[in-house]
Amino acid sequence: MKKTIFAVIGSLAMSSSAFAAWAPNEYRCTFDQLTANQAEGRQRWAKRWQQQNPYGITMWGGLDHNYWHSSYTLEANQAVSMGYWLYPVYVDPNNMYTPWKGPGAYGTATASYTGTQIQTSVPYNFKPAHIQMDGVCEPGCYTPDQKILLSDGAMGIREALESGRTDLVTLSPEASFASVEYLDNKVERYTLDRDATEQEILTFRTRSGGELRVTTEHPLVTPDGTLKRAREIGVGDSLVDRHGKADEIVSLDKKWEYTRAYNVRPVTKDLTSNIIVAQGYLNGSQRFQSEYVEEMNRMILRDNVPEVLVPAGE
Repeated sequence: MKKTIFAVIGSLAMSSSAFAAWAPNEYRCTFDQLTANQAEGRQRWAKRWQQQNPYGITMWGGLDHNYWHSSYTLEANQAVSMGYWLYPVYVDPNNMYTPWKGPGAYGTATASYTGTQIQTSVPYNFKPAHIQMDGVCEPGCYTPDQKILLSDGAMGIREALESGRTDLVTLSPEASFASVEYLDNKVERYTLDRDATEQEILTFRTRSGGELRVTTEHPLVTPDGTLKRAREIGVGDSLVDRHGKADEIVSLDKKWEYTRAYNVRPVTKDLTSNIIVAQGYLNGSQRFQSEYVEEMNRMILRDNVPEVLVPAGE
């Protein structure tokens, strides 16, 4: 049975940093999945009614934080700058804080709405006054067939999610390129798009014959020990394999595909153990797309990087 985490935003006097980048567990996000387009619409809808405060809530500076809690605004803006939208999910405090489906969710009259329709056509009273924002959910990054490393070998991320696998393998906190060590970690939660949708997929092929298919914003480990977004990497650059060795990219295909994207985050929170292995290459977990956005350029694996992997001039 999955552990349920409650975040009663309206009753907790905490700083914004206490809320920043926190998202409900997998159950909440799976309960209320949206497409990327709908996610944008719901965030805009929530902010619209937060600012208009139609129920006349006088707390929180005249803003209705039951629609959108301002503590998530910085994180949401960072996500938009990276090309994706975080969307709010809700709970019902009058019913033991059970999840409540927002506009665009399956099972509601707005399930087929586009993002624009959600933003402009869903009235404020779609959400009753007492329903509270609980956190944010986000889209995935890997195509369903991409294999992540588990304790007994690699498995497609969709299959791992559907099988309930939690035995994720990540780098250990002490790992470096000179000493690649792994940790038997655990999955905190998976993320995924609710529906298949058109999105740009990058397919990297390497000199060794490897292949990795990800969305444009997915964080990839580079030979200098930092992470870069997939869209920032091209032919002639290199991915880093599970042994810490550079593998040159020899071709890159960009194609819009109708698909769902998946991602995963481990329970550990240090930077290094949030690097996972997908298709045999080192990738950043979902945390690097939310709370670790500012760490993307840190030399996470810089210690003891073999000289052959260090760019000239350093």
